[in-house]
Amino acid sequence: MKLLHTADWHLGAKLGRHDRMDDHRAALRALLDVAASEIPDLIIHAGDLFDAYRPPYPALRLGVMALQQMARIAPTVVICGNHDSAALFNVLDDMAGMASPRRLRFVTSPRVLEFDDLADVPVALACVPFIPPGAITDYATGDASRFEGDYADGIRSLNDHVIGRAREAAGPNGIVLYTAHLHVDGARPGNSERRFTVGEDHATHTKGLHRALYCAFGHIHDPQQLPGSARGRYAGSLIPLDYGESGQSKHAVVVTIGDDVQVGERELPPGRPLHSFAGTLHELEARAANGALDGCFLKAIVKSDDPIPELADRVAEWSPKCAIFNLVNEVANRPVKAISGDGESEEPSIEDLFVEWRSTAATRRATKASRETVRALFREAVAGSGDEDGPDFGLTRLTVRAEGVLAALRGTPGGSAAGHNGTPHTGAPSRHGNG
Repeated sequence: MKLLHTADWHLGAKLGRHDRMDDHRAALRALLDVAASEIPDLIIHAGDLFDAYRPPYPALRLGVMALQQMARIAPTVVICGNHDSAALFNVLDDMAGMASPRRLRFVTSPRVLEFDDLADVPVALACVPFIPPGAITDYATGDASRFEGDYADGIRSLNDHVIGRAREAAGPNGIVLYTAHLHVDGARPGNSERRFTVGEDHATHTKGLHRALYCAFGHIHDPQQLPGSARGRYAGSLIPLDYGESGQSKHAVVVTIGDDVQVGERELPPGRPLHSFAGTLHELEARAANGALDGCFLKAIVKSDDPIPELADRVAEWSPKCAIFNLVNEVANRPVKAISGDGESEEPSIEDLFVEWRSTAATRRATKASRETVRALFREAVAGSGDEDGPDFGLTRLTVRAEGVLAALRGTPGGSAAGHNGTPHTGAPSRHGNG
């Protein structure tokens, strides 16, 4: 049999304020092409389908549509990662269960899935979604009061249980597979994973996993083989999610199981380049001139003796389609006011500080007219702060309109919520009907 292993799509993820949907779409198109050309018997997604418990609707739709297309090619199993919502997965699983025959499953708790029609022999897949440390005692043993040990001990006990059940289901000649969303001790974490779920407190071991013919892991974003004697891999993230992954290649894993187990990789497009720069303004201009950084993300430190005004606008002139992730002007000669002996040194005004930030650190592009407008609004807001007669920026008009709408809904004329005799309105239907 043949299986396709993928993981850590993190749909809905952003790089700073920049959406990554275009990069995800390109990678998913390539992944679907791999699936269509390889024609696997089973597709395993090892967790973190989404980047957040409540993914944006476009990301949710993209994920569901991609999985539907995969399920048309082969039965597809998705386990729950630490970024995924078990409640959402349960809903998706209920919906997927309406199809006949069923081709898509979402797994939120440890279990064994059995397949009788994938190969010439029975196939059993032991599934271990992400288990929070506080919940490991519930899964390691039937009685939490009897459990003794740390997180790694609990996962090892759980693995022994689910792999044992898988071996029973597959029989002596069957195929046993394992998938998990966990951090294995000895694996090489990337620089982007959240440390509170990738660290010593969350590290597990591969002991006992050799009883599975292949172990499909998710959670570590840098693709790599599993440490130890177990045969398996971390598939890695679908695209480089941030600058900590900028040097990583991304691929899907294709596993062929016959007389032996062959593991191969299929390269995926990396998305827009994540470009880093540190140097002078002249060097940045040489790097970005004539659209050289168009279609790239840019993280730059520009060094200068004095502040460089409108730095983001200059980059936009050189490469109009460059997405600025972070742009910092590192100034050597920042003005420092001398402290006088009488303690009356003058501090810069908040408006001066705001203008300096806008000119040296802000990454949003702006015209001269819009900059002056923003400065004027900031000055007006600061001048009126704490003053009841200060500017309200349209809030009064909005409040009056809202009160008028509420009054209309209550059926009272003139914006009053009381009846004609001053008593509160009872909410009874008016003579105009119930509309």
